[in-house]
Amino acid sequence: MPNFIDEMESRIFKAQLSRLTRVTGSVVVPEFISEMYAKVKERYLEELKKRKIRLRELDGARLDEIVSYIFYYHIFHTSHLPPEVVRKLEADAAYRECLVRDVAVYIVINEHLNVEKKSNTSEYSPEIAAYNMACSFSLYVLGSIKGGDPRMNGMNNLFKKALVTIKSVVSLLAAGNSCDAVILWRHLHELECVLTVLGKGDDELFFHYVKHMEYLNMEGNPNADKLQERLAEECKTFGVKERNAFVNYGWLLHVPGFREGMGKEYRLNFKDGLQKAAGLTARHAAYASASKILHPSAWVVAIRDDKFYKFTVFELYKSLVNLVGEIKNYVSRYRASSLKPGECDGYAANIDGYLKMIDRNNRVVAVKYVERRAPGIQ
Repeated sequence: MPNFIDEMESRIFKAQLSRLTRVTGSVVVPEFISEMYAKVKERYLEELKKRKIRLRELDGARLDEIVSYIFYYHIFHTSHLPPEVVRKLEADAAYRECLVRDVAVYIVINEHLNVEKKSNTSEYSPEIAAYNMACSFSLYVLGSIKGGDPRMNGMNNLFKKALVTIKSVVSLLAAGNSCDAVILWRHLHELECVLTVLGKGDDELFFHYVKHMEYLNMEGNPNADKLQERLAEECKTFGVKERNAFVNYGWLLHVPGFREGMGKEYRLNFKDGLQKAAGLTARHAAYASASKILHPSAWVVAIRDDKFYKFTVFELYKSLVNLVGEIKNYVSRYRASSLKPGECDGYAANIDGYLKMIDRNNRVVAVKYVERRAPGIQ
């Protein structure tokens, strides 16, 4: 009869394997993973001794970590293969030995010899958790909207991409990679501008946007010649001489008033085109600052990491507020296509509550980081 510890280990193993199956959609043979788990545990201890690594109490790799390493190693090598080939591999002594050896080494190096970067925050810290909560709730509501409306589905996908990007930005902040978070926020702001312009437009503008995206993928396209002809004709029609500018921003010429203002108020670029059409030119100073560190420069080493962190936290909030405003309009417009109309009805009130939490957290951040200023990013 198994003792209590063995029983708990078995239950945790099953739960972790079930979770991994759910999040990846990959089904593995539990008995195979269980057998590999037992062998990896032994090899892991051998690798520690070989490298003369003495662990502090409770500092060893966790059960869920070991199972995850094994699971992902196995599906990486087998998920693209026919079932009969996978079964042969699972019975192959060479493959099994390779898996055990590699995974044990991965765990030792990644979990015990890695150099951890000091972070200003953590995934469990309130300001990071609140951003994740706002994005997760928004993704949940957007995921309930189903149907055949092309604009509805297209905007839904763009909103989801923006929200996942925000989660990626805060994940970088939590890991202590604040400089990288600034760079990714720059990408988010561009997407924010696109969604703001499309959100104000009608179905026709959205379809012009989608059709225009074909120009960005002409290389290797079997219809490349026809696309080049269409591009030349459109450039001539709109009086645009710079093809690259048209390829990147030409769809804006279908925004009401944009074509009339070309060369005066508007230009086919980001600052005087997309950003201005979105009504977000007040954010250009922040965008310009983020652009300066896109390529390695003195800024990367001259500015302290906490400055990047603070900059990102505040600019991310502005972006999220704008995006949430567009999502509110979207949810209201397509409520009838939602599988959970009640969630759509309550979206505005609930998300506003989450935004208030983020705002309160940001006030704490502002108080904590009031030290000397660095040039550019404040």
